[in-house]
Amino acid sequence: MVKICLRGQCKNINTTPVNGEPARCMVQIELDHNISLAYPRYDIQLFVPAEFATLLETGLAVNLTLEQN
Repeated sequence: MVKICLRGQCKNINTTPVNGEPARCMVQIELDHNISLAYPRYDIQLFVPAEFATLLETGLAVNLTLEQN
């Protein structure tokens, strides 16, 4: 089993409509880094149902856990 826990900040939430109906949203998260980087920070982009995206707010902290059995 693998478990990856990431922390960052919600940078952007965009609705991706399907036939004019909000079907899903793209959530962009900029990850926190404990060391200085020689390259620009990177983002994670997630596509989630619109109902889940309404629970998030741009500019606030986000914890993300990825698990695989």
